[in-house]
Amino acid sequence: MHHFVVSVNATDNVSTYALDTLRSGWYMNFTTTLNAPRPNGIEYLPVIRVCPTGISTGDQRTRCFPDTISESDVTDWVTSIPGTHWFIGNEPDRPDHLLTGQDATEPALYAQHYHDLYQIIKAADPTASVLAGSIVQPTEVRIKYLDLILAAYREQYGAPMPVDGWSIHNYVLNERSCDHFSVYECWGADIPPGVSDISGLVIDAQQNDDFSLFVAQIERFRAWMAQNGYRNTPLFLSEFGVLMPEGIGFDPDFTPARVNTFMNKTFDYLRSKTDAAVGYPADGNRLVQRFSWYSTTDNNFNGRLFEPDTKQLTAIGTNFANYVAPIALEADFYPIRLSTQPTIPMSSGDPISVTLQADIANSGNTLTAYDVRVQFYQGDPEDGGVQIGSDQIVSLAGCGDTQTASVIWETAPVGVTPIYVKVSPVNPATAPESSEAGANNVSMYSLSVGTETTYLPLIDR
Repeated sequence: MHHFVVSVNATDNVSTYALDTLRSGWYMNFTTTLNAPRPNGIEYLPVIRVCPTGISTGDQRTRCFPDTISESDVTDWVTSIPGTHWFIGNEPDRPDHLLTGQDATEPALYAQHYHDLYQIIKAADPTASVLAGSIVQPTEVRIKYLDLILAAYREQYGAPMPVDGWSIHNYVLNERSCDHFSVYECWGADIPPGVSDISGLVIDAQQNDDFSLFVAQIERFRAWMAQNGYRNTPLFLSEFGVLMPEGIGFDPDFTPARVNTFMNKTFDYLRSKTDAAVGYPADGNRLVQRFSWYSTTDNNFNGRLFEPDTKQLTAIGTNFANYVAPIALEADFYPIRLSTQPTIPMSSGDPISVTLQADIANSGNTLTAYDVRVQFYQGDPEDGGVQIGSDQIVSLAGCGDTQTASVIWETAPVGVTPIYVKVSPVNPATAPESSEAGANNVSMYSLSVGTETTYLPLIDR
């Protein structure tokens, strides 16, 4: 299990709802709120809205960068919440005439806003994490929108877009251009700004809870991440659910029982689905690292977990609480890669000094950080291996958190040497690592120290 999360409306105060009954680990409110409430220690993740293309500031429901959010505003925010994740934009791929208040940003402009905000955030807090995307749904036509963003970024700045993680919404909505189809035909998500297609995913409203389409979109996006060099970054599903209201004439209707069936199937899938080719290695190759059901109280759409007037759980909220209640918290610590400095160690024939660096991950399901002991060995630690350097201690939360531990080996020998990296909780009594998870606590890598360098000819034309 990963942390279960509820998205809340910008006007809601999460302190007035019993989020502890949902075991929620984090929440967002589609903007940045200083000193945001954190009942029961829940994590708050802010969103910096980006100013859309062709819309005046007065049409925005919330402030946006750079028109009404300045560089100094961002710096102040970032320094007040160090080490957090920052979402850049909210549904920038949704055209303005569908829903006022979405970010409706042309690809080149999103690339520019993202670049500027990334630089500001990292300058203010190098430990911050910057997440791109938050598109409505990762369909083929919206992948085109992201491709245009990546191309625009490279063209404008001469380098790939730096991304610490991606965020998506994953609704199942119709995609037809409202510039070419009637309002009855273009319901849903429309076509992203800057994309020339007039149709994308064309569906009936009854497919709003189509589980097979939900799955296909998640797997499409993870494959896209891997193809573009982002496999080793986390994916946050920051909004999903069933939007079609109950009681307006759908047949069959979108009843709480129907919504709960979709919720349970998606939760099962998101908790367990892995892919050795495109999944996130630091999280056991799971596809999604965090996910957030929509919504807490929004009664304009289906799926709300609480009634906004009584603050009581709905039938859907009760299902959510019942689903998460029996799931135990777990940690799973393991090494995912070993690197060296220098990258290619060379010697004249004598032992040399090499820095060994191991990336350590925790693919457990809790945001609580645990102290983990990292040990490097020459040879198998269970069969006479000799420890290299001293124990290193790192702190790791779950859902694919990673940290790097390193030691200096002053006497690395020439040739190929098996290096073992062993990780274990400093306090096993408080770190809930199961015996099954603990089976991957030790990994072996081969360190090669050479004595000759071969230079290959370069043919240019």
